[in-house]
Amino acid sequence: MKCHLCLEEATLCRSHVIPEYLYSTLYDSDHRYVEMYDVTNGKVRNAQKGYWERLLCAKCESHINEFEKHTRRLFFDPLPAPIQGSHRCREHYRLDYSLAKLFFLSILWRASVSSLPMFRPIRLGVHEDKIRKMVLERSAGSYLDYPVALFALKFHGDHFRDFMVEPTYMKVEGRRCYRFVMTGFVVLIFVSSMPAPDPFPRICLSPSGPIKSFDSELREFMFLQEVWDRAANSIPQE
Repeated sequence: MKCHLCLEEATLCRSHVIPEYLYSTLYDSDHRYVEMYDVTNGKVRNAQKGYWERLLCAKCESHINEFEKHTRRLFFDPLPAPIQGSHRCREHYRLDYSLAKLFFLSILWRASVSSLPMFRPIRLGVHEDKIRKMVLERSAGSYLDYPVALFALKFHGDHFRDFMVEPTYMKVEGRRCYRFVMTGFVVLIFVSSMPAPDPFPRICLSPSGPIKSFDSELREFMFLQEVWDRAANSIPQE
Protein backbone atom coordinates (compact mmCIF):
# COMPACT_ATOMS: atom_id res chain seq x y z
CA MET A 1 0.00 0.00 0.00
CA LYS A 2 1.06 3.59 -0.50
CA CYS A 3 2.08 5.78 2.47
CA HIS A 4 -0.13 8.85 2.59
CA LEU A 5 2.77 11.14 3.53
CA CYS A 6 5.75 10.16 1.38
CA LEU A 7 3.53 8.51 -1.29
CA GLU A 8 5.88 5.51 -1.50
CA GLU A 9 4.78 1.88 -1.57
CA ALA A 10 5.38 0.41 1.89
CA THR A 11 3.95 -1.64 4.73
CA LEU A 12 1.72 0.74 6.67
CA CYS A 13 1.72 1.13 10.46
CA ARG A 14 -1.19 1.59 12.82
CA SER A 15 -1.07 5.37 12.73
CA HIS A 16 -2.87 7.41 15.36
CA VAL A 17 -4.57 10.47 13.94
CA ILE A 18 -4.30 12.20 17.32
CA PRO A 19 -1.38 10.96 19.48
CA GLU A 20 -2.38 8.31 21.97
CA TYR A 21 -0.74 10.18 24.84
CA LEU A 22 -3.35 12.93 24.59
CA TYR A 23 -5.96 10.46 25.81
CA SER A 24 -3.95 9.27 28.81
CA THR A 25 -5.40 11.77 31.31
CA LEU A 26 -8.92 10.66 30.36
CA TYR A 27 -8.55 6.96 31.09
CA ASP A 28 -10.24 5.36 34.07
CA SER A 29 -8.92 2.32 35.95
CA ASP A 30 -10.09 0.07 33.10
CA HIS A 31 -8.22 2.18 30.53
CA ARG A 32 -11.46 3.63 29.18
CA TYR A 33 -12.59 7.19 28.66
CA VAL A 34 -15.85 8.95 27.92
CA GLU A 35 -15.88 9.89 24.27
CA MET A 36 -17.94 12.68 22.72
CA TYR A 37 -18.50 11.19 19.27
CA ASP A 38 -21.38 13.38 18.03
CA VAL A 39 -20.91 17.04 18.90
CA THR A 40 -24.15 18.17 17.28
CA ASN A 41 -26.34 15.83 19.32
CA GLY A 42 -24.19 15.53 22.44
CA LYS A 43 -23.77 11.74 22.22
CA VAL A 44 -21.19 10.00 24.38
CA ARG A 45 -19.93 6.45 24.80
CA ASN A 46 -17.15 4.56 26.56
CA ALA A 47 -14.05 4.05 24.41
CA GLN A 48 -10.74 2.34 25.08
CA LYS A 49 -8.24 3.58 22.52
CA GLY A 50 -7.45 6.61 20.47
CA TYR A 51 -8.24 6.67 16.77
CA TRP A 52 -5.87 4.93 14.36
CA GLU A 53 -5.76 3.49 10.89
CA ARG A 54 -3.07 2.39 8.48
CA LEU A 55 -1.84 5.67 7.04
CA LEU A 56 1.95 5.93 7.32
CA CYS A 57 5.04 3.85 6.72
CA ALA A 58 7.53 3.33 9.57
CA LYS A 59 9.85 6.05 8.24
CA CYS A 60 7.06 8.64 8.18
CA GLU A 61 5.79 7.53 11.58
CA SER A 62 9.27 8.25 12.96
CA HIS A 63 9.32 11.57 11.11
CA ILE A 64 6.07 12.75 12.71
CA ASN A 65 7.00 11.26 16.07
CA GLU A 66 9.68 13.95 16.45
CA PHE A 67 6.97 16.65 16.40
CA GLU A 68 4.85 14.66 18.85
CA LYS A 69 7.66 14.06 21.35
CA HIS A 70 8.60 17.73 21.38
CA THR A 71 5.06 19.11 21.73
CA ARG A 72 4.08 16.61 24.43
CA ARG A 73 5.48 19.06 27.01
CA LEU A 74 2.70 21.55 26.20
CA PHE A 75 0.12 19.10 27.50
CA PHE A 76 1.97 17.65 30.49
CA ASP A 77 4.07 20.50 31.86
CA PRO A 78 2.33 22.83 34.31
CA LEU A 79 1.04 26.01 32.72
CA PRO A 80 3.63 28.78 32.97
CA ALA A 81 2.68 31.89 34.92
CA PRO A 82 0.89 34.64 32.99
CA ILE A 83 3.21 37.24 31.54
CA GLN A 84 3.61 40.49 33.41
CA GLY A 85 0.65 42.80 32.90
CA SER A 86 -1.70 40.08 31.65
CA HIS A 87 -4.08 37.67 33.36
CA ARG A 88 -4.56 35.53 30.25
CA CYS A 89 -1.42 35.37 28.13
CA ARG A 90 1.23 32.74 28.88
CA GLU A 91 4.52 32.11 27.10
CA HIS A 92 5.79 28.57 26.50
CA TYR A 93 9.54 29.03 26.19
CA ARG A 94 10.28 25.31 25.93
CA LEU A 95 8.36 24.96 22.67
CA ASP A 96 9.97 25.40 19.28
CA TYR A 97 7.84 27.17 16.67
CA SER A 98 8.56 24.82 13.77
CA LEU A 99 8.17 21.56 15.71
CA ALA A 100 5.01 22.68 17.50
CA LYS A 101 3.33 24.08 14.41
CA LEU A 102 4.19 20.96 12.38
CA PHE A 103 2.70 18.89 15.20
CA PHE A 104 -0.65 20.64 14.84
CA LEU A 105 -0.54 20.67 11.05
CA SER A 106 0.28 16.96 11.01
CA ILE A 107 -2.81 16.21 13.11
CA LEU A 108 -4.95 18.39 10.87
CA TRP A 109 -3.57 16.66 7.77
CA ARG A 110 -4.01 13.14 9.19
CA ALA A 111 -7.59 13.98 10.12
CA SER A 112 -8.24 15.10 6.55
CA VAL A 113 -6.87 11.93 4.92
CA SER A 114 -8.51 9.70 7.53
CA SER A 115 -11.56 7.64 6.61
CA LEU A 116 -12.76 7.43 10.23
CA PRO A 117 -16.20 8.97 10.95
CA MET A 118 -14.75 10.95 13.88
CA PHE A 119 -12.80 13.12 11.43
CA ARG A 120 -15.43 13.57 8.76
CA PRO A 121 -15.66 17.35 9.44
CA ILE A 122 -12.00 17.79 8.42
CA ARG A 123 -11.66 18.04 4.66
CA LEU A 124 -8.84 20.26 3.44
CA GLY A 125 -9.47 20.08 -0.30
CA VAL A 126 -6.71 21.81 -2.29
CA HIS A 127 -4.86 22.58 0.96
CA GLU A 128 -4.41 18.90 1.83
CA ASP A 129 -1.43 18.30 -0.46
CA LYS A 130 0.13 21.67 0.45
CA ILE A 131 0.06 20.77 4.14
CA ARG A 132 1.28 17.24 3.39
CA LYS A 133 4.39 18.71 1.73
CA MET A 134 4.94 21.12 4.63
CA VAL A 135 4.88 18.20 7.09
CA LEU A 136 7.05 15.99 4.90
CA GLU A 137 9.60 18.74 4.21
CA ARG A 138 9.60 20.05 7.80
CA SER A 139 8.55 23.46 6.54
CA ALA A 140 6.35 25.25 9.09
CA GLY A 141 6.08 28.33 6.91
CA SER A 142 5.48 31.80 8.28
CA TYR A 143 3.01 32.62 11.02
CA LEU A 144 0.54 33.61 8.28
CA ASP A 145 0.66 30.17 6.60
CA TYR A 146 -2.20 28.18 8.16
CA PRO A 147 -2.03 30.14 11.42
CA VAL A 148 -2.49 28.22 14.66
CA ALA A 149 -3.84 29.82 17.84
CA LEU A 150 -3.77 28.17 21.29
CA PHE A 151 -6.20 28.72 24.15
CA ALA A 152 -5.74 27.11 27.57
CA LEU A 153 -9.19 25.85 28.49
CA LYS A 154 -10.29 26.85 32.00
CA PHE A 155 -13.30 25.74 34.05
CA HIS A 156 -13.97 27.96 37.06
CA GLY A 157 -10.36 29.09 36.91
CA ASP A 158 -8.76 25.61 36.82
CA HIS A 159 -6.98 24.19 33.80
CA PHE A 160 -9.57 21.81 32.36
CA ARG A 161 -7.59 18.89 30.91
CA ASP A 162 -10.18 16.10 31.05
CA PHE A 163 -12.17 17.00 27.97
CA MET A 164 -11.77 16.00 24.32
CA VAL A 165 -14.37 16.16 21.57
CA GLU A 166 -14.45 15.47 17.86
CA PRO A 167 -12.93 18.24 15.73
CA THR A 168 -15.28 20.75 14.16
CA TYR A 169 -15.06 23.76 11.90
CA MET A 170 -16.52 27.21 11.65
CA LYS A 171 -16.40 30.16 9.27
CA VAL A 172 -14.80 33.41 10.48
CA GLU A 173 -15.37 36.28 8.06
CA GLY A 174 -15.41 33.84 5.16
CA ARG A 175 -12.35 31.85 6.29
CA ARG A 176 -12.63 28.23 7.32
CA CYS A 177 -11.25 27.53 10.79
CA TYR A 178 -10.83 24.04 12.25
CA ARG A 179 -11.24 23.54 16.00
CA PHE A 180 -9.60 20.82 18.08
CA VAL A 181 -9.94 20.27 21.82
CA MET A 182 -6.81 18.54 23.10
CA THR A 183 -6.15 17.80 26.77
CA GLY A 184 -6.70 21.25 28.17
CA PHE A 185 -6.27 23.33 25.03
CA VAL A 186 -8.52 24.59 22.29
CA VAL A 187 -6.56 24.75 19.04
CA LEU A 188 -7.79 26.88 16.14
CA ILE A 189 -6.22 26.41 12.69
CA PHE A 190 -7.19 28.64 9.79
CA VAL A 191 -7.23 27.01 6.38
CA SER A 192 -7.96 29.59 3.74
CA SER A 193 -6.45 31.31 0.74
CA MET A 194 -7.20 34.61 2.50
CA PRO A 195 -5.28 35.90 5.54
CA ALA A 196 -6.83 35.14 8.92
CA PRO A 197 -8.84 38.08 10.28
CA ASP A 198 -7.73 40.14 13.27
CA PRO A 199 -6.80 39.43 15.99
CA PHE A 200 -5.55 35.98 14.97
CA PRO A 201 -2.36 37.04 13.13
CA ARG A 202 -1.30 38.79 16.36
CA ILE A 203 -1.95 35.84 18.68
CA CYS A 204 -1.06 32.80 16.58
CA LEU A 205 2.16 30.77 16.83
CA SER A 206 5.05 32.84 15.52
CA PRO A 207 8.79 32.28 15.00
CA SER A 208 9.52 35.82 16.17
CA GLY A 209 8.91 35.11 19.86
CA PRO A 210 7.87 32.43 22.37
CA ILE A 211 4.74 30.45 21.66
CA LYS A 212 1.78 31.97 23.49
CA SER A 213 -1.46 30.54 24.81
CA PHE A 214 -4.41 32.50 26.11
CA ASP A 215 -6.58 31.48 29.06
CA SER A 216 -10.24 31.10 28.14
CA GLU A 217 -13.09 29.86 30.29
CA LEU A 218 -15.30 27.09 28.93
CA ARG A 219 -18.24 29.48 28.78
CA GLU A 220 -16.29 31.69 26.36
CA PHE A 221 -16.39 28.91 23.77
CA MET A 222 -20.11 28.64 23.17
CA PHE A 223 -19.83 25.51 21.03
CA LEU A 224 -17.96 23.78 23.87
CA GLN A 225 -20.35 24.98 26.55
CA GLU A 226 -23.23 23.48 24.58
CA VAL A 227 -21.29 20.24 24.09
CA TRP A 228 -20.46 20.12 27.79
CA ASP A 229 -24.08 20.66 28.83
CA ARG A 230 -25.38 17.97 26.47
CA ALA A 231 -22.69 15.53 27.49
CA ALA A 232 -23.35 16.09 31.19
CA ASN A 233 -27.00 15.29 30.65
CA SER A 234 -26.25 12.10 28.73
CA ILE A 235 -23.68 10.50 31.08
CA PRO A 236 -25.35 8.12 33.56
CA GLN A 237 -24.97 9.21 37.17
CA GLU A 238 -23.19 6.74 39.46
